[in-house]
Amino acid sequence: MQLKPFKAVLPTATGQTKIQTATTDWDHHDTIIQPVSSYYWYELTLNGVHQWRLIASWPIDQTVTTMVPGAINTVLYPQQPVIEMLIDDWVGHFAPIVEVTDTAHVTHRLWQITEPEVNTDITAAMAPVTPQKTWLTTISTPLVMLVSTTEWQKFATAPAIPDQLIAMATPHN
Repeated sequence: MQLKPFKAVLPTATGQTKIQTATTDWDHHDTIIQPVSSYYWYELTLNGVHQWRLIASWPIDQTVTTMVPGAINTVLYPQQPVIEMLIDDWVGHFAPIVEVTDTAHVTHRLWQITEPEVNTDITAAMAPVTPQKTWLTTISTPLVMLVSTTEWQKFATAPAIPDQLIAMATPHN
C-alpha cells in the first residue's frame, strides 16, 4: 500500500464537547490543524470491546474495496505483527491527542505518531501489504482507516465515526 503520514485537522476541546453532544454548529474554534504530518492510531471502544485502526493518507481516485464507504474508507488488511508491536509500544508510552465519547457511547481515541522514525517504519511495514478484497468496490478517499481482519471481527456492526473526528488538512483549512 502506498501510505503516507498527513497533516490532520482535529477537534479542539470545544469540538470534542460538540462530538459528545452531537452538536452540528461547528466553527473555526472547534478544530485545529496539526503542524506536522503523522499517522494516527485510532481506538474505538464500545461495551468494553476495543478495535484498533491505522489512519493514513493514500492515493485518491483509485478503485478500492472497502468495508464501510464514507469520507474515510475503511479497508481490511492482513494482520501485520510489526504494526501490532508499534501500536502497543506507542500507546503504552503516550497519551491520546483526542479522547471523546459520542452519543452512541462509543469512545474514540486518537494517538498522533510524531516520531519520524516510527512513521518511516509504518510506511515501510505497510508498503508490501495488499488490502483484502471485499464485496464493496468504490473510489479511494484521501484518508483511509486500515483495520486488520481480526480487529474488524470484534464488532457485529461497525460503530459510526464522528464526521469531525479527523480530516486531512488542505490549503483551505
